[in-house]
Amino acid sequence: MKKLFYSLFPNNQPDQTSVSLLFTCFFVGIAGAFTVPTMSLFISEEVGARPFLIGVFFMVMTVSGVLISQIIGWWSDQGIDRKRLILICNIMGVIGFVIFAFNRNYWVLLLTSAIFISTTSAAIPQVFALAREILDRHTRPSETFSALLRSQISLGWVIGPPIAFFIATGLGFTYLFLLAAFMFMVLCFVTYFTLPKIDPTPKNTHNEIDDSIWRDKNIILLAISFVFMYCANNMYLISIPLYIAKDIGLDSSVAGLMMGTAAFIEIPIMLLSGRYALRFGKKKMMSVSIVAGTLFYIGIIMNTSLVGFIGLQALNGIFVGVTSALGISLFQDLKPKKMGQVTTLYSNSIKTGGVLGGVLAGSIADYYSFHTVFFACTIMSIISFITILKVRDV
Repeated sequence: MKKLFYSLFPNNQPDQTSVSLLFTCFFVGIAGAFTVPTMSLFISEEVGARPFLIGVFFMVMTVSGVLISQIIGWWSDQGIDRKRLILICNIMGVIGFVIFAFNRNYWVLLLTSAIFISTTSAAIPQVFALAREILDRHTRPSETFSALLRSQISLGWVIGPPIAFFIATGLGFTYLFLLAAFMFMVLCFVTYFTLPKIDPTPKNTHNEIDDSIWRDKNIILLAISFVFMYCANNMYLISIPLYIAKDIGLDSSVAGLMMGTAAFIEIPIMLLSGRYALRFGKKKMMSVSIVAGTLFYIGIIMNTSLVGFIGLQALNGIFVGVTSALGISLFQDLKPKKMGQVTTLYSNSIKTGGVLGGVLAGSIADYYSFHTVFFACTIMSIISFITILKVRDV
């Protein structure tokens, strides 16, 4: 078991850099798990915004995240140290969540999310890019350690949501956001003192136009598939806490238990995905996982019991675990000479899906119901499945 675990690391054993990367992913994951599942409740109950404005809030935050991460990704390609960029993202998290802790004005919070909270989302792509550079220097496959990094985010989601709902309902959102700010402060110290500074890789400017990712049909189709699959996923994340509390009549903490259960299931799925992808292929495994996601949304539509909601998380865990573990590698394998661009496109496809999910979830819930949102999730997932079938297998 020890040998198997160590084989996931770049040098077949943990070192300061790899442990720091794992710690960073875990703390970013748990900070996100503290705030994302409870954000719709916070905006609805504490701020008093109606469902449409909740959707606008998530849309603005996600659009800002896409734009800011693209700029930061461009800066990193220009040679700015990734360590410095990760540190800036963490500092912005500290500032943003302190403002959230003490302010209840919708427009101030909207501006804060657009500037500060959105910037924190750029930290993870930079951490994964830094890890990929380290792996390339050790000539090690990226799937295993990348899956281990991604599993730390899921581990944060195992612990985060139940604690978050407990703090939010028991102590209040002020304490919840202050704790999130503290976590980003810890990350600032970890980043500054432990992450390495790596010299940028020389850029290859030959055939830049002819080899553009925007001319590659497979890259575009894969990006579209990810937009739809994570549009459905984000609609679910936004809607399920309010659906559970208002439509089903269960305690809102059930949503936190559901998310924690899904994240717990995701972790072994992610670690196994990196290994089984070599046997079955990334595209096949991702296609099966999207089918699992579709069945999950259908189950949410039909179910009304606590046991059923928890049991359905097995399907959700398969969907998120496989697509999260193998998605970035599939993008990179399709266009290995454009590693930076396709990695950014992978991240922005998910964020774009989040934008659509925020708008659609708020609009559908406002004009119809939260239950209807999950019908839309099912349709989005089916479109994602059809699209990924057209992507070239690698």
